Amino acid sequence: MLNIVFDHRLFFPPVTRVRSVLDCGYGAASWAVEVAEKDPSCTVVGVDISPHMKSDDMPENFIPQLDDINHAFTFNANSFDFVHSRLVGGGINRGRWPAYLRDIKK
Repeated sequence: MLNIVFDHRLFFPPVTRVRSVLDCGYGAASWAVEVAEKDPSCTVVGVDISPHMKSDDMPENFIPQLDDINHAFTFNANSFDFVHSRLVGGGINRGRWPAYLRDIKK
């Protein structure tokens, strides 16, 4: 449904070259896998609180990680060209929002 609403666009901002993407709360990984398949030179890191197994048919450039976005990110600043954070509102603690926004911005 979101693909239809978003006119099948994966990115809204005018991004020209994406080498590294972070997908926060990747869930079933459909968005992350689609990005990874469309650009094999791009590394896509997905973080989620639930341990999802990486199936054999997932692209090699998709890296799932077990992490809780309610805790401070451990990634270095400027590690990602693009951060995808969609439908995670219900999973982020109310007091975490200001720090979460700082984390995804850095």
